[in-house]
Amino acid sequence: MNEQTLLLLPGWALGPAPLAPLADALRRRLPPCYRVECINYPALTSHRPESWVAALDHELPQDAWLVGWSLGGMLATSLAQWRGRRARGLITLGANASFVARPGWPTALSGGALKDFQRGLQASPTRTLRRFAQLSAQGGQDTRRLGRELVAALASTPLDHALAGLEVLSALDLRDVPGTLKIPQLHLFGDSDALVPAAARQAIAERLPEGGRTASIAHAGHAFPLEQAERTAALMADFLLSSDGSRQEAAP
Repeated sequence: MNEQTLLLLPGWALGPAPLAPLADALRRRLPPCYRVECINYPALTSHRPESWVAALDHELPQDAWLVGWSLGGMLATSLAQWRGRRARGLITLGANASFVARPGWPTALSGGALKDFQRGLQASPTRTLRRFAQLSAQGGQDTRRLGRELVAALASTPLDHALAGLEVLSALDLRDVPGTLKIPQLHLFGDSDALVPAAARQAIAERLPEGGRTASIAHAGHAFPLEQAERTAALMADFLLSSDGSRQEAAP
């Protein structure tokens, strides 16, 4: 098998460090021909999703598997749409097709709740980021440890970058994108996620083309890629090897 690149895009305002255990777990499960990279976002303050996607397309290797957690999953989906066949496949982790509720898509956070969060981030960033860490850890089995790890990661992100990322998160509307992608895709969810409603899994599953998959991880909140890195890596590795194996068999 030729060398494959697997790009891990982090969650909102978190940077690549929290995904390191998942990256290590994937390296143990995948053949040496898979190169796993944790990505650091460019220092962007633009509020336009297309600016972020264009920057990622410019900086990241082509013909790679695009994997993202939360905001990273939404950006990976948007980048997969941008690249078309130049993306090898897509895996999202705890990512909704729209983070805020829209007509026909109620399985998301209310617009009012997101506005309150934005105001809180500007007025009291430390308190608001701590609350976000708690919500991300909620539903897991070791919420205190998870919360501490997330607070530490959030503290390293400049406020203007966090605010820009929040605007991008609010603006991204990918409800119709999964059904248009011609690449393998897997969407994983935590069954007790406080930020992405469980019903989002079914809503996304109904829009997937043939071969697209979803799965839910039990006893897991939004931070399941951290707390359940081995379980997450196992599901991802099975899908990756199956998809790439099928692709090789179909090649002339």
